[in-house]
Amino acid sequence: MTVVLTRASLEAMSAHACAAYPEECCGMVIERDGCEEVVPVPNIQNALHAQDPEQYPRTAAIAYTMGPEAAPVLLAAERGTLRLRAVYHSHPEHDAYFSAEDRIQALGGWDEPNYPDAAQVVVSVRGRVVQAVKAFAWDPAVRDYVDVPLRVR
Repeated sequence: MTVVLTRASLEAMSAHACAAYPEECCGMVIERDGCEEVVPVPNIQNALHAQDPEQYPRTAAIAYTMGPEAAPVLLAAERGTLRLRAVYHSHPEHDAYFSAEDRIQALGGWDEPNYPDAAQVVVSVRGRVVQAVKAFAWDPAVRDYVDVPLRVR
């Protein structure tokens, strides 16, 4: 599988990652009426950490939780009014890899993802400069996310 995104989407995700630095950004890439668009979503990880540091020991510097603004997009995807192409987030001062924590987020507490056709995209940003962007896709044969090629059109 190859993940194909528009240059505009890649630039929007990169800009979001740089703007959020030194914290992680998060969002989605959707397709609606044949048009691809990036939907940035607030990372509420710091608020969760401040409210309950035992349950949420990580801050937004090393984790993300999408805010409630993600819900209408996910509902629209479930209803078929748009297609969820990818979920993205950044890794400030770290490489673009799919971590164990990323896997937990993508699976949402289940054994399989709710959106198995949606890629996971990780943007590495260091010093507000994007270093790499990598894509990962669910492979049902190995029951895990695997590194896949990312092509920009």
